[in-house]
Amino acid sequence: MNNNEFIEKIGAMAREDMRKTKILASLTIAQAILESNWGRSSLSVAPNYNLFGIKGSYNGQSCIFPTSECYNGKWVQINANFRKYPSWAESIADHSNLFLTMNRYANLRGCTDYKLACRYVREDGYATDPAYTNKLINLIETYNLNRFDVETTSQPVQQLTQPISSEANITYSIKAGDTLSNIAKKFGTTVDELVRINNIKNPNLIYAGQQLKIKSVQDSYIVKAGDTLSAIAKKYNTTVSEIANKNNIKNPNLIFVGQKLKI
Repeated sequence: MNNNEFIEKIGAMAREDMRKTKILASLTIAQAILESNWGRSSLSVAPNYNLFGIKGSYNGQSCIFPTSECYNGKWVQINANFRKYPSWAESIADHSNLFLTMNRYANLRGCTDYKLACRYVREDGYATDPAYTNKLINLIETYNLNRFDVETTSQPVQQLTQPISSEANITYSIKAGDTLSNIAKKFGTTVDELVRINNIKNPNLIYAGQQLKIKSVQDSYIVKAGDTLSAIAKKYNTTVSEIANKNNIKNPNLIFVGQKLKI
């Protein structure tokens, strides 16, 4: 992933996050770039996905990494516990949650001036680097990151969240222990539909080896900003590995807005 691709990916997530939290998207993106070295640092890639160098643990998960801190004008290297996330999306959400829940970051909530936000985050104690504010502002202005601070209308996003359905006709051989109810649930249809298209007189009388015609609704999903495979899998009662396998996804953390997923 090159620098522009990283900006677009993180930018879409940061803009969606800003819509919910009012934490300025340009600040989020600039910090992600600076803290993760454009998503290439060992801490920011699998299996840690920590974009912002946030210390501590997340849902009980942490990892130990060396880090440089500036004390009294002198740089020292220490080993510290850093939070470990399931994905970049969770890292971004937790980054904003930090600003929303800790009183010292209250001045960042609803701030719309990126220069002030960059100054505040340094003064509030996020980083010990005395040049931190200038580095963030330089990133925002060099790459025009404040373009992500303009909220898009919600309607197109809502349209992208709708699942796309297509019908597929298949034949299923009944196995011992099967019921029409379980079969209908498995293939995303109804008992009444199975009874109708198979001309079944008694829904309670089916037998092993019987061939059923099934008109199954197969769902696909258009990825929207802020989505993760884990959230999509939960929505459709499936698993991350199942979606990744169906869509030939090599890295489950790398999905893109507008991407069509087979469910």
